[in-house]
Amino acid sequence: MAETIEKFSKAFKSANIGQGQKVGYLEDSSEERLQATAEHEGVKLYRNPDGSHLAVDESHSSYDD
Repeated sequence: MAETIEKFSKAFKSANIGQGQKVGYLEDSSEERLQATAEHEGVKLYRNPDGSHLAVDESHSSYDD
């Protein structure tokens, strides 16, 4: 069994993950990046309680008649 695990670990060297660890990452600056992108695109970004976002183009939200 140990030989099989060693063979697999040598075959997959691109991932440096220890046994029992979870895969993924945490991006701390994501909100700032999203706000900057929305501003660049000319939209207002609203964050929903569930963490998702709503982008609204407010440039044409009211028209003068």
